Amino acid sequence: MISFNTNRSQGVADGSTYERMAEMLLQAIGLHAVESDPAEHEHFRATLNAFQSKLGQDSSPANILVVTGGVVQALQHYNLHVSSSLRAQSAELQRMVGMLTHAMAEISAGSETSISQLEGLRKSIEEASAIDDMRVLRGRLSECLESIRKETKRQRAESTLMVNQIDRMREGQPKAPIEIVDPVTGLGLRPHAESAIQNVCDDRIQAYAGLFLVDRIQVINTRFGAALGDKLLLFFLQYLSQGLSPADRIFRWGRGTFLAVMERDESYEHVRREVARLFARRLEQTFEMGDRSVVIPVASTWIVVPLAGFRPDEIGRKLDGFVATSPG
Repeated sequence: MISFNTNRSQGVADGSTYERMAEMLLQAIGLHAVESDPAEHEHFRATLNAFQSKLGQDSSPANILVVTGGVVQALQHYNLHVSSSLRAQSAELQRMVGMLTHAMAEISAGSETSISQLEGLRKSIEEASAIDDMRVLRGRLSECLESIRKETKRQRAESTLMVNQIDRMREGQPKAPIEIVDPVTGLGLRPHAESAIQNVCDDRIQAYAGLFLVDRIQVINTRFGAALGDKLLLFFLQYLSQGLSPADRIFRWGRGTFLAVMERDESYEHVRREVARLFARRLEQTFEMGDRSVVIPVASTWIVVPLAGFRPDEIGRKLDGFVATSPG
């Protein structure tokens, strides 16, 4: 309990001293209050000014106690408002950064590892609460962005090299080998596949061409987006690579198709049964899309074509005819 004693002879501060102390405290509280919302801060300072005026009108110990209680209550209310405002700003910032990392993962031309890092980082940002957590996340974001920058720089260099090589070919300069690869899978494209078929036919090697169409890929791209469609293609390619022989060469033949050149000593029927077993069982994969998971069946329409005894252009027409008549 506060006791006011006006007896100066006993060395105790008089009422004017307490009044001055109260005024200084009011001024300090108003001056150093944390400003979050300018309107709320101005209202708080106006409240303190009102209490200060009330104190100037009546400096009795009883009124000082009343004013002190009112100031404490106003300070509690203001601090609660500031804390709530700061938490809301922090949560909004986390959501904004999470949306940014998700968008970067959608449009990034980087590797699958970088994209996976971004998706994991987005979830961590949404769950972060302490400032130390955000500092750790900032470091992870920096590493991830550096990885994407390096991958993008590499792809830009490859694109520049390809354009320069094409320009030299058009100008009649000596032809240099053009390294064109699929940016999604890293596989050689149709020209590479046709070159491999040509070499096999020229060398009269017993081999087969297996053409594999990923079913419903256009529907999936339309419904879930091209980014998820690319992930589905990568999953299918991994499954196909593990199911075929390590010596088989796989190429990206078209938008949703892969071609494998398989040099085998076995008969056509044996190779066809091998491929049929690969796709005999039901196959599905779960993909993450924002805050939800999507389970998508993965199936393929396929054909195996013997290369011996046929010209490369005949094989190409047969494969294109199969693609044209497939439901997709």
